[in-house]
Amino acid sequence: MFRHILIAHDLSREADVALQRAALLARQHSARLTLLHVLDHPDLRHVTEGQLGRLLNACAVADSQLVLLSGVPHDVIARQLKTLAVDLLVLGAHHKGRPELFAGTTLERVARQSQVPVLLAVHEPVEPYRQALVALDFSLSACTALQLGQHLLPSEAGLYALHICEVAPVRAAKAQEELDCQRTLFDQLVADERAKLPAGRQLQHGVRQGERQSCLEAAIEEWRPQLLALGQHNRSMLSEALLGGLTQHLLRQPPCDVLISRGA
Repeated sequence: MFRHILIAHDLSREADVALQRAALLARQHSARLTLLHVLDHPDLRHVTEGQLGRLLNACAVADSQLVLLSGVPHDVIARQLKTLAVDLLVLGAHHKGRPELFAGTTLERVARQSQVPVLLAVHEPVEPYRQALVALDFSLSACTALQLGQHLLPSEAGLYALHICEVAPVRAAKAQEELDCQRTLFDQLVADERAKLPAGRQLQHGVRQGERQSCLEAAIEEWRPQLLALGQHNRSMLSEALLGGLTQHLLRQPPCDVLISRGA
């Protein structure tokens, strides 16, 4: 599925974790791996090249390369995604030592601007995913997130699709009617998406009624995923139907690895 993976590395331990994940996925997919570093100090290029070169060689990815460039990080990353024909971007979590790189608005800009799926890789130990949770609504972007997310999983991993229904009619009977309708529609959506999955891939699903953040947090606590997959609408950074005010929280304090994708 993935042919060329780009890992943006900022010389932090968090980026080392992301590099390990990118390398694991590159080996899993027999994909090319490019390690990109945006130089702060061009005079340190030789030292940085040696340090990152050793890390990349240790990953044991057959087809790999190191790219060092100067510029504004999110602009450089955006250009390289197009230049290198990348189909998966991997980033590490931000850290206190260099918050200007992948923290706050920079990380959000990268996720918003990227035309390819973005994997925020933070989970340790770095090993094949065992459980993945997909926040699934009726949008194309969410369905794309499900299909892309399952490609990151080994065949034996668990996959769970969650739909959050935030209905609050005045009358209880009306609320139950709306919830029943949502369940029926969601069952059909899952059936359609399940038909696209490889043979043998198991997909469980469920509907929760309530406030988005609490429902998602409860599902994460119950399911304990190593991967959370989300859809990104073209009109905004992340699907407002799924996340609302959770956008910054999920990017800055991810509960596990987070995959963000657009609709095809």
